[in-house]
Amino acid sequence: MRVVACGIGNIERGDDAFGPLIIEGLHEGDTLSKIDCGIHPENYLNVIVALSPDIVLFLDSIRQGEKESVLLRNDEIVSNAPLSVSGHCLSLTAMYEFLKESGVKDVLFLGVPVRSYSRISPGVRAVADRLISALNNVDNMHGLDIMRMYEVLSEQLR
Repeated sequence: MRVVACGIGNIERGDDAFGPLIIEGLHEGDTLSKIDCGIHPENYLNVIVALSPDIVLFLDSIRQGEKESVLLRNDEIVSNAPLSVSGHCLSLTAMYEFLKESGVKDVLFLGVPVRSYSRISPGVRAVADRLISALNNVDNMHGLDIMRMYEVLSEQLR
């Protein structure tokens, strides 16, 4: 099972740096690859596909004012498109559809709400640290599949 973690965000805008912050802390291994997509994840779609992942995990902040973190899996991404969870250019739905058409089996989106644009808030930092720890152990997970990955990520959002 191959996982590509993609961090989305602006490192100079506080909590918007959530995705790149996680990518910075990850260690690539046999199972996990990482890409810091900055604020233009659409520019990395062909790079993602070239890595032949089974699972693509997008990590991003979601718009200020949202109350809770979100973890969306496959078609949930499309059905939640009106929420416009990501504040970046190409819609998450369009990226999802491109990846699925390119043979990616599963796509996850994990987003945390922005609390501050001036610095990384303590709550966002805590979630990022838990996710970094969990994802750095992905090579040790036996029987890794989309449901196991979803469970692991869900546990870190509590």
